[in-house]
Amino acid sequence: MKLRLECVVCYLRQALDAAKMATDDKNLHEEVLRKSLAIASDFNLDSCGFILQGKIKKMIEKILPKSDPYSRVKKKFNSIALGMENRLKDIIKNSEDPFETSLRISLAGNIIDFGPGIKLNETVLNEAIKKSFSQKLDRKRVELLKKNIDEAKKILFIGDNAGEIVMDKIFLEYLPREKITYVVRGGPAINDSTMEDAEAVGMVDYVNVVTTGLDMPAAILPYCSKEFLDEYNMSDLVIAKGQGNYEVLCDEEKNIFFLLKIKCPVVADTFKDKYEVGDIVLYKK
Repeated sequence: MKLRLECVVCYLRQALDAAKMATDDKNLHEEVLRKSLAIASDFNLDSCGFILQGKIKKMIEKILPKSDPYSRVKKKFNSIALGMENRLKDIIKNSEDPFETSLRISLAGNIIDFGPGIKLNETVLNEAIKKSFSQKLDRKRVELLKKNIDEAKKILFIGDNAGEIVMDKIFLEYLPREKITYVVRGGPAINDSTMEDAEAVGMVDYVNVVTTGLDMPAAILPYCSKEFLDEYNMSDLVIAKGQGNYEVLCDEEKNIFFLLKIKCPVVADTFKDKYEVGDIVLYKK
């Protein structure tokens, strides 16, 4: 998926958000925004948007006193999600279809994304989970996903955000974990999960965990590590969480199922009016 003009504006807002999270110094806020504007002015609509975002991120890392402005909110939402874990497991056990219910909870967890500028708290997360149980989900695709999971010899599950990783862990209880490698980011990227988060929530005790080798909010294949690419190429099924992974992998000729909650109109537009902002999506090209 190529860069859209709306994405440029979003990256600028993210830069200012990061600056405000890292420091109260308004002079640094101004410096970050001015330099972000200069970088953003050289955007290329024929390239992946995350390349531009990455350039802005590298600049911010040179200015801000903290290398990971989202560290605090990542820990907060990991804690919130872990606090929900037993209750969510009980809901799943008591449901008619534990696989689909755990899938819906995993999809709902994708709301924990500070990229689109959504105001997030525990109430918002709880409402997203509750809503997910009644939201439309293509049953044929759910059954197709089950079939592919059963038949796959090796599954690569590319995760997305901190906090959400707990919902993924719950979902993985209903998958053949011996087949699965779970993927986190290779370094700080908005509030995306890293190996530190995987260790904090116990994901490393569930399945094999690797990183993309990339401190960007998506698995951009040309820039990922050899370790990740080896896992990707060996897997006969890929499950990719979130908008970012959808954006960079949606054109790949690979057996990929995308799990996401739509949080911006740009992503919704790629589905040709089939979905809108707020919908949960299980998609396969």
